[in-house]
Amino acid sequence: MDPTLLLAAKVAAAASIGLVIGLEREWAHKEAGVRSFAIAALLGAMAWLVSPILAYAQLGIVLAIILIVNYYSLQKEQTLAVTTSLALAATNVLGILVGMGSFFIAFTCAIVITALLSWKTEMVSFTSKLTVAEIRGTLLMAFLIAVVYPLLPDNYVDPWHIVNPRAIWLTVIIVSALNFVNYVLLRQFGMRAIRYSAFLGGFVSSAATCAVLGEELKASPEFAVVAPAAFLLADIAMLVRNGILVAIFSWAAGYQGSIAVIIVLGPMALVAASIVVVTYLLSGRKKQAPSRSSPLTSPLALRSVLIFSLLFFLLTVLSGLAQRFFGAIGFLAVVVVGALASAASSAVLVGTHLQLHEITASPAAIAIYFASVVALLEDLTIFYVISRNRGVCLRLAFYLLLVITAGGVAAAVLAFT
Repeated sequence: MDPTLLLAAKVAAAASIGLVIGLEREWAHKEAGVRSFAIAALLGAMAWLVSPILAYAQLGIVLAIILIVNYYSLQKEQTLAVTTSLALAATNVLGILVGMGSFFIAFTCAIVITALLSWKTEMVSFTSKLTVAEIRGTLLMAFLIAVVYPLLPDNYVDPWHIVNPRAIWLTVIIVSALNFVNYVLLRQFGMRAIRYSAFLGGFVSSAATCAVLGEELKASPEFAVVAPAAFLLADIAMLVRNGILVAIFSWAAGYQGSIAVIIVLGPMALVAASIVVVTYLLSGRKKQAPSRSSPLTSPLALRSVLIFSLLFFLLTVLSGLAQRFFGAIGFLAVVVVGALASAASSAVLVGTHLQLHEITASPAAIAIYFASVVALLEDLTIFYVISRNRGVCLRLAFYLLLVITAGGVAAAVLAFT
């Protein structure tokens, strides 16, 4: 690139970064606005173009100015502009990066900084809803990822080549992270919008969500109008989650397994979604049930992480031994039985076996079908035991029969083609 054009591009990039961050500070009515941030970015870029030593020197000067301004603000009993000061210093560093030619890093960091500044209200609202247990669980998970995971051996520790501690723990981390994202969304929505909370709760745990719905129905008879749709939304989320987990852990081995699973779970989810739409339309959009706080525990709680880790470890060992001694039938039995405790662990198990080429696409799809059927029946049982509403449960049993039949037909077609 022509040196003159490159120089112009660096100047324009530095000014743009300063303007973007400065516009947000100007909008937030801060003393340092568009001009201050644009000058800070340009100063960093120009200093680097003259000399790297000058860039480091001017950075020290900028930091000193920021400290002096904040000191005088403190002397006048004014609030410290900590966030704006840090943003201004970061903008100066981004200008240096532009001068070095690192456009991608500079623009990426500028976008992240601007987003953090503009999302102050949302972030404060989110953090105010966090409980002590959730904060401790997050810190514990960070410790287990950063410290424990690197220490685990990355090889099979048994003579049958079944147990790889690091691979098992990575699986636990991924599943817990996915569940936590949905848990956070559920906490944001709460139980005020029953359709959203039922669907998001189904991603975390369809069994626990159905238990919540059963309690709602038991406490509020009018909830019977929307209970079937909410129940099916939780199960749709469970089916979608199972398919996603299989795809994540089997993608390295190719997309055939994911396609086979979609062929089986797709019709089940579509039939359930059609029933939800029809039920919602027939209900005439009547008043929803009263709101309750969700009793779902955080997936990053120590107990939840350890229980899932132990369960997945046991299923990994049992499925490996069962497949070795009894073939595909043994593996299928372990997956189906394991779904009673956790459908997510069975889905991950199917995905990992696909990745290791220990099963093919069709057996994997059939295994996840039967595991999902077991989970659906378990959800219905839990819902009935808690609600004791025979009428609603009979309707749900009929709806689930249609869902299971759709998946059974798809599984049969897949098996015989």
